[in-house]
Amino acid sequence: LPVPIAVFFLLYKERMVPCFNGSSHPLLSADELALETRPGDKDELSSAAQRPHPAAGHEDLFSCCQSRNFQGASFTYFAVHITGALVLFMTDGIVGEYSGFVYSYAVEEPLAVLHKVAGYLPSLFWGFITLGRLISIPVSYRMKPATMVFINVVGVLITFLLLLIFSSSVVFLFVGTASLGLFLSSTFPSMLAYTEDILQYRGCATTVLVTGAGIGEMVLQLLVGSIIHDRGSYSFLVCGMIFGCLAFTFYALLVFFHRMYPKPSPELDEASPDKAAVPEDTGQYQR
Repeated sequence: LPVPIAVFFLLYKERMVPCFNGSSHPLLSADELALETRPGDKDELSSAAQRPHPAAGHEDLFSCCQSRNFQGASFTYFAVHITGALVLFMTDGIVGEYSGFVYSYAVEEPLAVLHKVAGYLPSLFWGFITLGRLISIPVSYRMKPATMVFINVVGVLITFLLLLIFSSSVVFLFVGTASLGLFLSSTFPSMLAYTEDILQYRGCATTVLVTGAGIGEMVLQLLVGSIIHDRGSYSFLVCGMIFGCLAFTFYALLVFFHRMYPKPSPELDEASPDKAAVPEDTGQYQR
């Protein structure tokens, strides 16, 4: 609770809350934001500070859901947003449910791993997620984001299939956990980069994707926990396999809608529904 309260306080002070923007004062004025000003531009800076000018980044925070931003947008524009968010809903949900329940799955029958040994599984999973994110940095220079997402989704699907086949092997449980961490590690940034290549966005698409990923990580943990409680620990891998299949299906739909999505021309790109206005450099500030 302290974090959202503090964020709301900052939004209120910056006049970014539509219902309470009458009496608050911004934390920083335009003069305080200027790092360095040329002597000949002081008069221009003072006059510019007195003129009211819209802060594009602040006003766009609550403008993603306004209907005027979607006027003229095609069906594929919304489909790319939805399918991309659903892919992250499944993959981030797998991250949450696997890290949360792999220990419980390992200590139950038929594996019956010692509690101390099973405690290494979540650490192994998160360790290989960190390693995979480091490896994906140089790989992203040589591979397209769409290809990286495809490899990740297929790798997750194959890993869960092998975990189901060798469900009685403790050794393969550790190997599969490490493999799953590697494949899931770069899915989120690669999906952001892929959709950015399609939409040329600057704001609202990020909100949709991050929200989908967060909801998936929350909801799928609750769902898998309930299923494990009712059906037993083996359903843990079955749920992961189902989620992996759904992630691959949504990715295939995303690629399909990507092929249908019209490629914007340079003139139309500036008028994209998700393209934020970029202020021109007036030369008033220098670093």
